Amino acid sequence: MESHRSASLLFGEKDQGEKDRGEKDRREEARALLLRVLDGSVRSDPYPVFDRIREAGPLWWDGSTVVLSSYEHCSAVLRTPEAVARRADACPAGRDGRPEGLAVAVAGSAEHVWLRRLVARVLTPERLRALVPFVRALVDDLLDGVAARGRLEVVTDLAYPLPAAVLCRLLDLPQEDASWLHRQALLLSPALDPHPLLTGTAPPGGEARRRAEEELDAYLGELVRSRGARGGEDPLSVPEDADGPSSAARLAAACRALLVAGHETSVDLVSGGVLALLRAPHVREAVRRDARYAGQVVQEVLRLDPPVQLLHRHAVADLDVCGTRVPAGTTLLLLLAAAHRDPRVWDSPEVFSPDEAGAPHAAFGLGPHACPGEPVARLIAETVLTRFAQRVTGARFATGTPSYRPNVTLRGLRALWVDSDGFGDRGLPWPPA
Repeated sequence: MESHRSASLLFGEKDQGEKDRGEKDRREEARALLLRVLDGSVRSDPYPVFDRIREAGPLWWDGSTVVLSSYEHCSAVLRTPEAVARRADACPAGRDGRPEGLAVAVAGSAEHVWLRRLVARVLTPERLRALVPFVRALVDDLLDGVAARGRLEVVTDLAYPLPAAVLCRLLDLPQEDASWLHRQALLLSPALDPHPLLTGTAPPGGEARRRAEEELDAYLGELVRSRGARGGEDPLSVPEDADGPSSAARLAAACRALLVAGHETSVDLVSGGVLALLRAPHVREAVRRDARYAGQVVQEVLRLDPPVQLLHRHAVADLDVCGTRVPAGTTLLLLLAAAHRDPRVWDSPEVFSPDEAGAPHAAFGLGPHACPGEPVARLIAETVLTRFAQRVTGARFATGTPSYRPNVTLRGLRALWVDSDGFGDRGLPWPPA
């Protein structure tokens, strides 16, 4: 996957005097570039901007926010137990002053406990094994559905319906609701963007986002209430020893967080993975010959073109992050997309190279707060890439440059059209599970 770097066009040619500018000037440029990350015009290739920010080193945005962009800094924070998900009052304000959209609960809080409990209930090893034939059959069904057309729009035809259906199955939601849930997730995902932190304003689309949140809360709340007496392994059943209405509300909120965050990241990983195969036909051929290679491809996509471009953390104690003192109460903005292309860690960080061994990517976090949903996202993506390489013969770009949604944090394709010579028989054997 190429980075399509265009630094000279983005920033202009620099004379020697500008190259020798002082530390203050470099940091002021980094601040200006950080605001440019919010600009949709760089969404198709934000990496030259991230590279320049990383070169400036740790950046204090204000007295309570520090921006970290090297792999050393980001990985250190992610492995630190005292750097936790954003506190509620640091999140964008929603209706009635409470956090909007995808605010993640502080580790150890009641909300966080419910989210971890829900994930542990729906992502058991037995459930994951049972998902394999379901995901494989669904991928084949989706490819069969576009075979007559001879053209595939990866995002709409493949990337969106698959994660939505998987999450419905995991949470025991009606499959006929999958399309509606996808639309709600799409409206809610911009709530993770850092506009409030960097500009003091909410991301665009606030009113539609609030309506989507209310509708999704009502939908999930009713399901939790209706299943209260079912017990057993039902993921939406409140345990008998829980504290009544507040537990039901927390369980519904946990379902919302899992649906929205888990859905969008999987969608973006699938579409980004197919894009990588289109840009590197030799890699696609390697996957076709050996399906196990799809796992390495997914790992490299997660490094080079991560669906989650940045993360927020909150320091609950004083931290020393590789020599940078971070006082308790500080918000840390981690630019994963910059960290994953750090030349101090990878020899050719902008080159798509599934065979190269290197430091672990941080696309799902690291250490004590790593995302427990990684196995599902990887299962979905590896299955799609395997079958795409096997069945979509002569795959090639049908249009010019792929288009991207305006989202900053959860970066993903808006559309990716693919022409082919044909869609092979679904009877092709799958590799052993």
